[in-house]
Amino acid sequence: MRKTTLVAGAAALVLTLSACGGGDDSAAGGGSGEGNGGNGAAVGNLFKDAGALADAASQSTSAKKSAKFDMTMAFGGQEMTATGEGEFGDEPKISMKMSMPGGGQQLETRMIGQTVYVNMGGSWMKSSMDELGQGGMQSAEMNDPTKLLEFAQKAGEITDSEETTLNGEPTTHYTIDLDFQKLAAEAGQLTGTDGKMFEGIDAKVPMEVWLNSDELPVKLTMDMSEMMKQAAEKAGGNASQMAQGGMTMEMTYSDWGTPVTVEEPPADQVQEMPTGGMPN
Repeated sequence: MRKTTLVAGAAALVLTLSACGGGDDSAAGGGSGEGNGGNGAAVGNLFKDAGALADAASQSTSAKKSAKFDMTMAFGGQEMTATGEGEFGDEPKISMKMSMPGGGQQLETRMIGQTVYVNMGGSWMKSSMDELGQGGMQSAEMNDPTKLLEFAQKAGEITDSEETTLNGEPTTHYTIDLDFQKLAAEAGQLTGTDGKMFEGIDAKVPMEVWLNSDELPVKLTMDMSEMMKQAAEKAGGNASQMAQGGMTMEMTYSDWGTPVTVEEPPADQVQEMPTGGMPN
């Protein structure tokens, strides 16, 4: 149980970090991605600036609003998978079922507006975004691909791109290096720490993005192994040992624009989340 708890905690950290960034920078990518030439332009169908790529994909995502998604996370030799659907934006509606490592507990969450419901094998627990705090809010919203793309917006550099096919669909595949130093200051705030665990970390976080012909994200991956290795070495103890197995995340999206249904659980099955989070 201790090992599972550590993995789940590390996973939450990854989700929080992958969602960091503010909405004020959503259009600050250095170009529109239209035409040829200039730092933000696309070459043919290929962007060469990560900010322009993120801006274009975020606009397409915001126009479609909803999608189904699957997530796979690996950390310390264990794997966590999830599937769900969501309507993204200012008033999100997101439903997700997650399988915890080791084939153990199943976790189901529903996010409706500013309210989050969590069920881990029992009754539903209810909490507000305010109660979760900023880090919790960012984690809950991580399924919105625009939050992941903000990572590339703030600290990304495209290192390679190609036209390819993914699951039978024509896509453009981008390889992006994220400079963690540019995000370290935010990481402390979003994880509810003083940020010292991220000081001195000089790591590149490889990110890959596949966009379809409508510039909608159909797959995103991140490899945070080197960043977590350095952070774990600073923390010492069990954290350093578990980080040796690496840390990766993969998100896939489908059925863009298809309406989704996310409902509140029955009122007689809902309790207020106790202070300190889910009970053991």
